[in-house]
Amino acid sequence: ISVLRRATLCQIAGAVQPANTIVKSGAYVKVQFPFGLTLCVAMLVCGCQSRTATDAAASAELLQADQAFSADSVQQGFAAAFRSHALDDAVFLPQGGAAVHGAAQIAGYLGQVPDDTHISWTPQGGEASGKLGYTWGIYTLSGGGKHDQATLAYGKYLSAWKRRDGHWKLAAMMTNQSPGPAG
Repeated sequence: ISVLRRATLCQIAGAVQPANTIVKSGAYVKVQFPFGLTLCVAMLVCGCQSRTATDAAASAELLQADQAFSADSVQQGFAAAFRSHALDDAVFLPQGGAAVHGAAQIAGYLGQVPDDTHISWTPQGGEASGKLGYTWGIYTLSGGGKHDQATLAYGKYLSAWKRRDGHWKLAAMMTNQSPGPAG
């Protein structure tokens, strides 16, 4: 009798198969899981749980790096802050403009903005996993003198980050103007 047919006949006859068994050649054979396999599964489960905690910590660090970038933008100017927070091969994707490649070229592009114009932003979210992450949020572009900062524009941004030498560095940033501060 085939293995499948034997199992079906046992079910019909009301025979109960013990746990962890298979039917082979008309007899029950106990199947044991090797200790190594059980250990590997346990390590995998534990490893996944600690990775989640690691990713949460990395995400929090990434949001702090984005906030520091915004603070430096207000204090030093966007071009100087970009130079210090971005990778050498970063990409800036301004609304309505062509992509600007390289930190030096980006700083030159941003250097065209008048000195009394400031951009600041507030991260609304982000996530990191391993050496990559992203942040997004709402920005405010203001100008008109150091004491009378009129709001010129609001918008949204999306930034991609890479972890290098233990620090988060900006790899790409994209902006998109919005009609109001809510983004």
